[in-house]
Amino acid sequence: MSRRWLARGAIVAGATVALLGFSATAWANTMISINPGNVPTTAAGFPTHECSQNLGGGPFPGQDVWVFVLPDNSRDFVSVTAIFGAESFTIPTDGGAIVNDMGTSKAWIALPAGKTLTGATAIVTGDAEQGLQFNLTHTCPASGTSSPSPSESPSESPSESPSGSPSDTPSESESTPGTSTSTPPGDLPTTGVALTGLILTGLALIIGGAVALVFFRRRRDNLAGEGPAS
Repeated sequence: MSRRWLARGAIVAGATVALLGFSATAWANTMISINPGNVPTTAAGFPTHECSQNLGGGPFPGQDVWVFVLPDNSRDFVSVTAIFGAESFTIPTDGGAIVNDMGTSKAWIALPAGKTLTGATAIVTGDAEQGLQFNLTHTCPASGTSSPSPSESPSESPSESPSGSPSDTPSESESTPGTSTSTPPGDLPTTGVALTGLILTGLALIIGGAVALVFFRRRRDNLAGEGPAS
């Protein structure tokens, strides 16, 4: 009896390991970085300004609204960490929200005005993919602030492109990721689990348990057929 339960236990254990492996595959997430062409920037200095009630609202006195977009519409943001020099703020833990019902996944946060975004990372759904990154799509600067772009000065022609102009940065279109002049982060950590060995172990336990169960049943039948010696 104990041998029979041992064999059945091995089958159950193997099946459990295999199921956990497949579940972990479905839950895999990935860390990615912002398009490096979008930083550094202030909210007022970013070329695209938009204030949307669905994405933080505004403009607000003394607060800038930052909005990020994940161009790959097959994935969603899990969290976004915006870095402002020595400070960092994680969406939605430190405020803002993630919005996944607007075609592409977006994240926004409202912060004290005047901060300079120097970098950002995000956790997104799905496995790692070379070159995957997200964009700063637009900002809503605090009320009473304006872009320091030289093109606003009456002494210069609007057709002139100043040094370091946003025209040197990739498009912030929500439909396609911007290009960058640096190599996309290919060695970022992922939160997915390496599952091949786990699944193979589970399958081996299932097969081993089944073989053991058949072996013990045949041995029991053979012993029963021999009967007691006369």
